[in-house]
Amino acid sequence: MILKRAGREFYNLAISTTPAVASWEASFDGGATWSAGTAGTVDGVAVMQWLIAGPSVAKETAVAQLSGPVVPQIRATSNPEIVVRDAPRIDLTD
Repeated sequence: MILKRAGREFYNLAISTTPAVASWEASFDGGATWSAGTAGTVDGVAVMQWLIAGPSVAKETAVAQLSGPVVPQIRATSNPEIVVRDAPRIDLTD
């Protein structure tokens, strides 16, 4: 994902597991803090969403304000196993 430094947008992930897992969290700071995702739809595909912000815009309702490139981590929270995985990278641009 490319995030404008002055932007705030949803980080969307289509996650498929067997059995299905409905609750996911993401960390945008190496696992120091975790934020619950919200269910959404993008182009008819079910996704989990986290609102993130670039460093030049107020965080307001965003779950994270990024200061540089990041590889978020995700984990299932409604599953007996809690497995942490790297998610697609977010880069900042002007």
